[in-house]
Amino acid sequence: MAKQITLEEALKLVTFYQGIDGTWRIKDVNGIVEGTVFGDIKKNVCGNICGNLYGTINGRKWQFVETPKEKLQRLIKETGNQELLEAFNRVEDN
Repeated sequence: MAKQITLEEALKLVTFYQGIDGTWRIKDVNGIVEGTVFGDIKKNVCGNICGNLYGTINGRKWQFVETPKEKLQRLIKETGNQELLEAFNRVEDN
């Protein structure tokens, strides 16, 4: 039989609150979520998202924005120009 989490252990990972409509909701997650979150996140995400993000942030559609440094690095790698790549790496080291 697989080991089950105790209620005490679970309550260290997740806190709950009851909404004004009477339904129970998750307030805080204290740990790593390994899986998919279905639903809304009403507050902050503090940490890394390693995967896909769908939906909106504050009502605005999420969009990946490439920094100038990331764009330059990507373009150099895509062209396959070894001299440019080496020059970029030397700049990075300094």
